[in-house]
Amino acid sequence: MDFEARDDVTIMKRVTPAISKGISENKETMIDALYPIMGGMISKYVTQAIKEMMESINKKIEQGLSFERIKRKAKSKLTGVSETELLLNESTDAVISSMFVIHKETSLLIAEAHLENKEIDDAHMVASMASAIKDFINDWMQHSDAKNEVQLLSYGNATLYIESAGSVFIVAFLDAEPDHELRIEINTFFASIVKQYANVFQKFDGENNRDEIVTLSMEMEDYLYSQEIDTKIEKKNPAKVIFMMLGFLLVAYGVYMLYGWYGKHNLEQLVLSETGEHISISDTNKAFLLEGQVDSIERIYEIEQIIKKHSKKPIINKMSVPLSYLDDRFKDEKNVGKSLMLALEKKLHLLEKSYKKSLLDIEQNSLHLEQELNTSKSYLSGILKETTAELSILRKEKKSIEKLLDIKSEIYKELDKRFLNEKYYDKEKHHLNFKDLVLFNAGETVYNIDAIKVLEGVFIKYLSVLYRYKDYIKEISIEGHTDSSGREEDNVILSKKRALNVKDYLEGLKSVSQFQMQEYMNVKGYGSSQRVFKNKSEDSKASRRIEITFSLNDAKILNKLGEIIHD
Repeated sequence: MDFEARDDVTIMKRVTPAISKGISENKETMIDALYPIMGGMISKYVTQAIKEMMESINKKIEQGLSFERIKRKAKSKLTGVSETELLLNESTDAVISSMFVIHKETSLLIAEAHLENKEIDDAHMVASMASAIKDFINDWMQHSDAKNEVQLLSYGNATLYIESAGSVFIVAFLDAEPDHELRIEINTFFASIVKQYANVFQKFDGENNRDEIVTLSMEMEDYLYSQEIDTKIEKKNPAKVIFMMLGFLLVAYGVYMLYGWYGKHNLEQLVLSETGEHISISDTNKAFLLEGQVDSIERIYEIEQIIKKHSKKPIINKMSVPLSYLDDRFKDEKNVGKSLMLALEKKLHLLEKSYKKSLLDIEQNSLHLEQELNTSKSYLSGILKETTAELSILRKEKKSIEKLLDIKSEIYKELDKRFLNEKYYDKEKHHLNFKDLVLFNAGETVYNIDAIKVLEGVFIKYLSVLYRYKDYIKEISIEGHTDSSGREEDNVILSKKRALNVKDYLEGLKSVSQFQMQEYMNVKGYGSSQRVFKNKSEDSKASRRIEITFSLNDAKILNKLGEIIHD
């Protein structure tokens, strides 16, 4: 802070108590002294507010036959309030033009914010005067037994809204008296800045160019400008949008009704041109209702076909024909009916004679057929028994053959079912792959004891499935693999030794001995010829692995098939 600023603060600290004391001791004299200053300032704000209000009213009058003018006239008629009063009411929405935060103890101005072209020439003096007037009025209210502090000071259309909290109070300059909602909004904003800057307010020493004070002033200014945006948004009355939507819906409905009428009119004209009949077509939304009198029943059917050809909508048929047409039609049909009855009776008589003759022939033939049928029945019964026995044998042989031909698929299914969630089981190759199990360290043939225990459990489960098909198993191979480090000749020997050590361990298990399949187990060493790659790079740990596979004895299966077929 420079020396000039310090002097101003010192002066304000001295002047403020003097002003407060002067007001306390000489109220009427001080009011007379302050009136020319405050009255002039308030008069300036009143004049500006009236000017802006007149500009707003003139603008609304110039709108002429606008939507807002029509809406205002309708509202005036409905409510009984004159259009002038409504216009004035629209023009007096309270707007905050300036806002001060003032230190209570010293009456010094902490922060200020103004709308554009609303700046106050000597903000520090106004803050001191506002503080002094507030203290003066509150002191008077206390002497008159009033318990609340003053919040609103109005002069014409200009209003000072004062809210006190803690070590500061806020003064808002408005162009109209704020309503309840705006007071709540101001209080909410004031509460937020008091909470945020409480420490700054309590320690305020008159230095108002600190970073926190500058930030506070910017927040207050943002708040003032945001109310202008909110006011513009509020003035966009939703009733206008609603009326526009209703108008659009009415037009759309009118077009829809006109289209429907045009479509029905076209159908009526089409029926008239093709049949010569005048009918009425109504649209019930769900179906077309056909009404009117036509010449004949055939016309009714013809009209339905014409409408169905040009519309997929269902039809409710309420068309009618003259009674005279029905009477003539009934007489004609009655005469035709008599002729048909005579012809029918004659035909029935001939059929009865033919039926009796045929019945006698059938009785005679049935006796002869019954004898032949009994003879054939006994013969066929014997053949059926023999055929049934042969079929039973063939079915058994067929099942055995199918089982042998599909033995590998059956084993695969059993293994897949048993190792549903086993990570060491390869579902594509149906064998065990321990690439994720570190059985051997690099260059060693001695297995890790913890890892071999894991392999043991998985292998016993694998063997328990293969055991049931041991008659068809050729061998169970324990395959050793290495990574690519070292010479390949040494790797082949190393991989075979590892596989042999695993085989020796498994053969020594009591649970494996119970299956009696040691003779099927053999070892193979592949060195690094089948190493594992991950992201195009060799995975050394996965390459040093053991895999366990099985193969079927095709010769045994073929011999078994031959035995079944020859038997």
